[in-house]
This record gives sequence, structure tokens and C-alpha cells, in this order.
Amino acid sequence: MASRATPSPEASLPHAVLLDLGGVIVDIDPRACFVSWARAAGVDVGAIAARWAVDDAYKAFEVGAIDFDGYLDSLSRRLGISLTRTQWQTGWNELLRDLFEDVARILPLVAAEMPLYVFSNTNPVHQEVWLSRFASALAPVRKIYTSWEVALRKPNVEAYLAVADDIAVAPADILFVDDNAENVAGAKTAGLDARLVRRPAETVATLRGLLGE
Repeated sequence: MASRATPSPEASLPHAVLLDLGGVIVDIDPRACFVSWARAAGVDVGAIAARWAVDDAYKAFEVGAIDFDGYLDSLSRRLGISLTRTQWQTGWNELLRDLFEDVARILPLVAAEMPLYVFSNTNPVHQEVWLSRFASALAPVRKIYTSWEVALRKPNVEAYLAVADDIAVAPADILFVDDNAENVAGAKTAGLDARLVRRPAETVATLRGLLGE
């Protein structure tokens, strides 16, 4: 009897890799925003942290339904402070910290083997900053999908399906990597091969696995 052929390692490789941005490629720190706003308003940072939430206005901003000024109106009421637009924006952009260098170093290697994409829940204010600051690191990425441009946020199943449709790859053939458990669950429901990572080392290990390392 002839022996059964062993599938090649390439047979199980994804047809595309889709990465989250904040928490996966770039470090983010919401508390840095609170510290900046609290200092500018002369209030305790604990009060800011306790009142802030991913509320309807935040979600609307991230899908392009309202602009930054509209979000700031809501944020001012929620936090109970008044700041200038410059003070709000300075604090808002404190969210974006440093690049995860170990992850950035492996992106060109992954992109040389398979199409590499990014999908981020974000907004135009943050996008302007990270596109400028991290342009070199993101150069290997074929296309960046943002919630405010797609008009859908993770973990909405339709968001992943819209991205998969634009990539023109079946959801099951896309490896998705995110540091948020809800986003990973949404991606799995949409049919993607979704992996949860908590630290840059886990992201690097996941991507190295694609390279056979």
C-alpha cells in the first residue's frame, strides 16, 4: 500500500496576515492621556480615570460618525473638565507611546513571505500621528484598515468581513493577531484564524512561527 503523502508546511500557512496596531505593533497607554488632561485641568488623575469610558461618543468617533470636536464636547461633559482644543489633543495623542522594536523588525520578513495588513480601531487624529511617527516600521504593510475609514469597529463581525472582502482572501485563510480578547472573539466568529497576544514576545513568536523559525 502506498504511504499517504505528508502535507507540506506551506499548506497550512495563511494567505494573509492581519495585525492590530495599538498593543501589537505600537505600545499604547490610556493613563498617559488622563495624566495630561488632569494636569491641564488641575484635577486629580484618579477622577479622570474613573469617569472615562469607551462610550457611544467614543465609538462614534472611531467609525467616523462624529468629528474630533464632537467627541470633545461629549468628553468634556463626561469628565467634568474644560480644556482648550490644543490641551485635549495633546493629551489625546499621549496614548501613542513607542514602537515595539522586536515586532517591527520581523514585519519585513513576514511581508516577504505573505501579504501583510493592519486593522486598527482608531480615529483620524491618532492616525495622523502614528502614520508620521511610525511610517518606516509600517512600510512593509500592504494596506492599513482603520475603523473610521471602514465605518465599522472591531469586534463587529461585519468589520472583519469587510476587510476580508477588500483583501480578497477568505476569512479562514487570514491570520488575525490582536491583544484584545473581545476583538479576537469577534474575528473568530467572522471565521478568521484569530490569535490573542498579551506581550510583544507573543506577537514575535506567532509571526516567527509563520517563517518556520
